[in-house]
Amino acid sequence: MFIKTTFALAFALVTASGALAATKPPAPSFDTCLALSFERGPSPSQGGHSTKPYAHYNTFMRECLEGKIPL
Repeated sequence: MFIKTTFALAFALVTASGALAATKPPAPSFDTCLALSFERGPSPSQGGHSTKPYAHYNTFMRECLEGKIPL
């Protein structure tokens, strides 16, 4: 019984520490993403197509807010 309890505790600690290490950093704020969009090009005034003038900007902002754009 002691060995089974010890093994279960050790497994729980290893699993919890692995889960903590796998957490992603928080996504950047809207203001940070907006500043990056102006710095890197896809600003609201830059369009991709005449029927979708904000296409590049919207894609960049969505990906940035999801944490997919490296800061």
